[in-house]
Amino acid sequence: MRIYRVDAFTQTPFTGNPATVVLDADGRDEAMLLAIAREFPGTETAFVLAPSAPDHDLRMRFFNSRKEWPFIGHATIAAHAVLLDVGRRGLGRCLQHSGTGIIEVLAHAAGPSHTQRGSIEFRQSVPDFDAPIPLKTTLRIAEALRLPARQLHESLPARLARKGSTRLLVPVEDAGALDIIAPNFDTLESIGRELGVEGFFPFAYQRTGHEVLTDARMFCPALGLPEDPVSGNAHVMLAAYLLEYKILDREVTTFVGRQGRQLLRPGQVNVALEFDQGTLRAVRIGGTAVIVSAGELRI
Repeated sequence: MRIYRVDAFTQTPFTGNPATVVLDADGRDEAMLLAIAREFPGTETAFVLAPSAPDHDLRMRFFNSRKEWPFIGHATIAAHAVLLDVGRRGLGRCLQHSGTGIIEVLAHAAGPSHTQRGSIEFRQSVPDFDAPIPLKTTLRIAEALRLPARQLHESLPARLARKGSTRLLVPVEDAGALDIIAPNFDTLESIGRELGVEGFFPFAYQRTGHEVLTDARMFCPALGLPEDPVSGNAHVMLAAYLLEYKILDREVTTFVGRQGRQLLRPGQVNVALEFDQGTLRAVRIGGTAVIVSAGELRI
C-alpha cells in the first residue's frame, strides 16, 4: 500500500489541514484500516478503493484514530490531489462513493503561473438547520469559548447545522474576535453533549461590494480534536447560513473562507452556491493541496 501525507486547502507545505492518503487498501478489513489510521494520529486518513458498481469511479473510506466517518472534506481534496499526481485520475469529473453516497469531485487545471496548483472541488447537498439557539445558551457557549459576550454578532443567531456531522455556527463581530478565543474544552464538550453538537464553528464575515470573505475557527473536543485547522464540511453549512441571512444572494454566490491562522496553518476554502430555479440545491467546496511526503506501508 502506498501512503501519502498531504496538506489540503493550501498551496504551501506545512499549512492548511493535513491528511493521510492510502492507496491500494482493497481487501483489508475494517480493523486493519482503523489500525493504520491510529498509526498516524493527528490527521484523518482517506483510503482509496476500487469501485464496487458501475455508477461510480472509486470508493473512499475515512477514518481518524477513533472511528470511521462517512465523509471528510479536506481528506477528499487530499486524496484526489494524490490521484492526479500519480495518474489515476485526470482533469474533469470523478464520481466518488463514500458514506454519504455518491458525490461529484472535479479536478481543475493549474493556473498560468508556475506557482499555482490545480484545484479539487466537491459538491455537497444542502445542510439542515435547527431553530436558532436561545440567547442564554449562546452566552454559555461564549463563556466556554472565553469570548466576551460583546464580541458575539449583535443580530445574527447561533444555529446548529446537520450535514453528515453536526456543527454549531456562532457568528462573531469581526475576525479579531476569533483571536481572543481560548476555549475551556471540558465545558465546551459538556455543552456539546447537551445540545448534540460535535463541533463549534465561530466565524466572522465581511462583504465589500460583490466580494465576501469569512474567517473562522473550529473546535471539536468531543471528537478528540481540540481545533481543526481548516474544515470543508463546515463551509458547506456556512454557505447555506450566509444565504439565509442575505449575506450571500443571487448576485453574490461565492466566497472565500479563511481558517487555521491561529494554529499557524492558514488555509483557504473556495465556496460556490449552486441554484436550481432560484432554490439552493448544492454547495461546491474547492481548494488546492500539497503532497508533503510519500512512502510504502510494508504490511
